[in-house]
Amino acid sequence: MATSNPYYVVLVEFTLKPNISKTDAKELLVRNAAISLENEPGCYRFDVVETFNREAHFILYEIYRDENAFSEHLKTKHYQQFDMASEQFFENKRIRLGGLVSGTPDTGKI
Repeated sequence: MATSNPYYVVLVEFTLKPNISKTDAKELLVRNAAISLENEPGCYRFDVVETFNREAHFILYEIYRDENAFSEHLKTKHYQQFDMASEQFFENKRIRLGGLVSGTPDTGKI
């Protein structure tokens, strides 16, 4: 779904499976974020947030140049590997898509 704002925002909430190491899950998320920022010119921001509640243990906050850059992200080998590996850690994944209303990505890639 296209937005009127040029920056495409992705929020992903992850809930851990019972008896899964939060440390290992965090490492997986952080590694995926770092590779995305390093290798994808259309990925402007990729933050990993550890929450203080049980509803979602982690939230990813991603900003892409546009919807096409996000679509390209989903096709990368590292994302596909991450997506498969994440199934062993997380019982729930909720994705929200939108456009940046205020602020800038602040990454130096623009």
